[in-house]
Amino acid sequence: MPKIATLKSKFSESLDNPAEKDNLCSPASMKEGSTMAAEGRAMAAAGTALRVGIDLGTNTTVFQVSQDGKPLPHDQDFLLSLVGYPKAGIIPGILPSDAEVLFGEEALDFRIHLDLKWPLKDGFVDDVNVCKQFTAHLRRMIDPKGEHRLWGVVGSPAHATPERLKEIRAAMVGVLDRMVVVPEPFLAAMGLRDDAGFKKNGAASDPTKHSLIVDIGAGTTDLCLVRGYFPTEEDQISFAKAGNFIDENLFQLVQRRYPDLKLTRVTLTQLKEKHSYVGEGVRHAMVKVYVDGRPQQLDFGELIHEACEALVPDLVNGVKTLLKRCDSDVTEKVLQNIILTGGGSQIDGICERVQEALRNDGFDEATTLKPADYKHLVARGALKIAENVRDDQWQVPF
Repeated sequence: MPKIATLKSKFSESLDNPAEKDNLCSPASMKEGSTMAAEGRAMAAAGTALRVGIDLGTNTTVFQVSQDGKPLPHDQDFLLSLVGYPKAGIIPGILPSDAEVLFGEEALDFRIHLDLKWPLKDGFVDDVNVCKQFTAHLRRMIDPKGEHRLWGVVGSPAHATPERLKEIRAAMVGVLDRMVVVPEPFLAAMGLRDDAGFKKNGAASDPTKHSLIVDIGAGTTDLCLVRGYFPTEEDQISFAKAGNFIDENLFQLVQRRYPDLKLTRVTLTQLKEKHSYVGEGVRHAMVKVYVDGRPQQLDFGELIHEACEALVPDLVNGVKTLLKRCDSDVTEKVLQNIILTGGGSQIDGICERVQEALRNDGFDEATTLKPADYKHLVARGALKIAENVRDDQWQVPF
């Protein structure tokens, strides 16, 4: 199994390489070099900053924290990526403490009284101002008393453009004092090394060596070849078909079949998350709904199946595209270590369905796996990187 020091060295080399550094974070929006190193030493003298790993997700944001190399547990380390503002004319006492803004599940609970805003879309910042409010709330969750500096690694979708990276950094102003942005699939691979399922399998399925990560999020699906070093641009693919794509398909299918049924997209997302599946056969998914005020039981099983199946060809084609870029002598190892993660990996039967499609297409040794704990993978991997970045490699968002 490759040592963490080896990966640390490779990651450090990628940050020291100007081309790779430009790919991660545009120098035009960063303060770097000796000035930062001096600032870093000054800050270290005043007290050790908390190290933070953040998975800034379209649907859910997750964080992991450590202090002096030791995990710092939080009662809640994830938050629905949602911000709610009171609608005009709301009566006093309706919202908790008459709040001017609510976040996460609390915003969802009061959604009929709020204008809901999702700060991220397709894995990227959609509204910088809304996202700044969201990340400021995130900082309060991480450090409630505001006693610590935060130095963190934030994940981004594969193939993020410099402008998109700049928006991520802008959303972290006042939240992280130092930061680095790293592609999410690479962070997922790092996080997988501590996943219970992969620890059990040992070196045979080490996700940081000869693996292909398929991270199915809400806004994007990101695929990445991970071969023991920081991935190049050629090692990564990203496309805007993922959980939200399934939601939109389901919405259209329901509208077509039941034109008089009024279901919000939030409700449809919840139905998908509870009943999603792929593979042969159609299952029942009986749901109580109201049509013209009257309760009815409708079966959404067939529609959910059709909406989920629509994603499979893109997943398979993405895997095949990256397999074509593998050297012949490592292709077999990569084929045996195709790892599906992200929220989409929880679609019942998705691993088996992708594996079957690949084998039917001649990739006889294709083997798909999924982690025991998909939710914390990216944030856990980001924290690993944060604990190993040198002081002179940290960058300042502004």
